[in-house]
Amino acid sequence: MPSSANGKLDCPACTLPLFLVAPVLALALTFIGYWLASPFIPGHVAIHMGPDGVGYGSAFRMLVVCAIIATVAFVVGGITARGFLVAGHWYQIEKAIVISVEAFAYAVLGVGLGSVLSTLGVESNGTSSQSVGLGLLSFVIVFILAAIVYVVALPKGRFEEFQARQQPSK
Repeated sequence: MPSSANGKLDCPACTLPLFLVAPVLALALTFIGYWLASPFIPGHVAIHMGPDGVGYGSAFRMLVVCAIIATVAFVVGGITARGFLVAGHWYQIEKAIVISVEAFAYAVLGVGLGSVLSTLGVESNGTSSQSVGLGLLSFVIVFILAAIVYVVALPKGRFEEFQARQQPSK
């Protein structure tokens, strides 16, 4: 990792695509995918399962809420990564925090798109709670894939060395 004269780490150029380009593309592709599939998606889909049964709502509204949550997570992850890198505090724990936040953002888009696209070709009154389960499965799969990509693409985190506490002598 390149460092500047004051000992702090420079924010690597490879992070711009990871924290700006990829999230914007992911958000755009989510809505393009919905737009292309919208003629085949029922207006209302199962968006919630609880003790009171299945809750239905607008597919588009669900995607918008997922996009807002993902956008906030993308921003938090990008700002956090930049702060750690510039401050020279890029250790394994800090890298794991950034990876978790970014992977969560992609996974939220995955749950929204997975839930909605699982209803392709289903009649309006034929939607079931199965789309919620498929959405959760897509959350897990997308989280794992995004975490793997960010683990490989981000600079290695340094090992943090701790000093052992010395027992006071008697």
